[in-house]
Amino acid sequence: MEEKINPKEEYKIRQKRLEKIKKQGIDPYPATADFSHSVKQLLADFPKLEKSQQKVSVVGRLRAIRLHGGSCFAVLEDQSNKIQAYFKKDEIGEKDYQFFTDSFDVGDFIQLAGTLFVTKRGEKTILVKKFTLLSKALLPLPEKWHGLKDVETRYRKRYLDLLANPKVKDIFYKRSKIIQYLRNHFIKQGFLEVDTPILQAVASGAIALPFKTHHQALKTDLFLRIAPEIFLKELVIGGWEKVFEIGRCFRNEGIDYAHNPEFTQIEIYWAYKDYNFLMEFVEELMKEMVKEINGQTEIEYAGQKIDFKKPFLKIDFRDVILKETGIDLDKHDAESLVKTAKDKGIKIDKSWGKGKLADELYKEFVRPKLINPTFLINHPIELSPLSKKLKARPNYVERFQLIVGGKTELMNGFSELNDPLEQEQRFKFQQSLSQKGDKESMKKDDEFVEALKYGMPPTVGLGIGIDRLVNVLTDTHNIKEVILFPTLKPTS
Repeated sequence: MEEKINPKEEYKIRQKRLEKIKKQGIDPYPATADFSHSVKQLLADFPKLEKSQQKVSVVGRLRAIRLHGGSCFAVLEDQSNKIQAYFKKDEIGEKDYQFFTDSFDVGDFIQLAGTLFVTKRGEKTILVKKFTLLSKALLPLPEKWHGLKDVETRYRKRYLDLLANPKVKDIFYKRSKIIQYLRNHFIKQGFLEVDTPILQAVASGAIALPFKTHHQALKTDLFLRIAPEIFLKELVIGGWEKVFEIGRCFRNEGIDYAHNPEFTQIEIYWAYKDYNFLMEFVEELMKEMVKEINGQTEIEYAGQKIDFKKPFLKIDFRDVILKETGIDLDKHDAESLVKTAKDKGIKIDKSWGKGKLADELYKEFVRPKLINPTFLINHPIELSPLSKKLKARPNYVERFQLIVGGKTELMNGFSELNDPLEQEQRFKFQQSLSQKGDKESMKKDDEFVEALKYGMPPTVGLGIGIDRLVNVLTDTHNIKEVILFPTLKPTS
């Protein structure tokens, strides 16, 4: 059963085996299975179970089959681990042994019952007394064909990637652990977890191009949310002081190592706090989470040592642009900054305003130098239409981004603008950018302005990109590596 056969030919062979199984009156796809232990439990309790010769049962997928005349060794794998199984003609009878060797293939799911023993080579093994077919696999698993290494296939057929590459499973176990840690942390802090709409009438809450759809019954266009921010702040207006949501967001943007059209983030809103308080909170959160997930505060990411012990470095947006480029943002309007950015080698889009130009200068000349966790603070007001102004510097806002590894923006937080009249003016400015051709400008949200007029307390908000956070804590360098089913171009 281990000889290499063309996959198309093997499919035909397995189909014939399936037909033969059915003709024997055996259901190749039963609805359920009974078992006494997981493989992990068997291995943990092995000495006791072996000594007592207690009959045990397990279920899982056959990952290898090795014939030796009147006996056969196989490897069974469930979600928890692998264990060797020994099929012996004298033990299960000639008819059942022949059925196993004639009918089963690597990839099939099986239920085994038997007792435990250790082979002469010291391998922990199940001596099979009885077995049942649980599911017949008609296609061969990827490891039989020298593994699954093609990147496109790995992302497009993640189920095969998980079967062939154990390290990929480890990434997603860690992803689950990270999300669970964050959820538990905020709940312990007294936050209420909520759900807000994904289909929205106005694409607001971030500067991004949305996906647009149409609802037939309502006869209206709707957008997939680019952020849950607006609805979460309306809940603060409604009286909740601590709320958070973990959910999918959607942005109709390019796909690269750091961007996927749909992504997961957590957003929190905390009344009566500001961005200075939130930065201290984030420092402690990251230090404790990294230690819990990775065992220590120092990790390796992209070949660099990164330490999350606090305090984190803080750098002012204007000051660091001036330091790295010689450009003083306070001495430029949008028109003059276009020429200056061009002189620095930045490729300019005619729709860009001053904020977008400043952001491109930061990404080109500043971000690559921010290796250890760094707060980039006090962004230009044009980049942050929902953030509160700095009192002494009205062209800048109380905002921070947490940067690591010279490229990864993990978090975005700011003191929320709660002045409804100023918010209305900020939306109008974004509307003017849209009229000039900026497709990512924030849309005007009259309902949110109305909500603000009922009063929102001083509030701080934080967004954490789950996918990028998992990238950093698993030392992976493409967002597709940490999204189970990333967005890919259809093959036909």
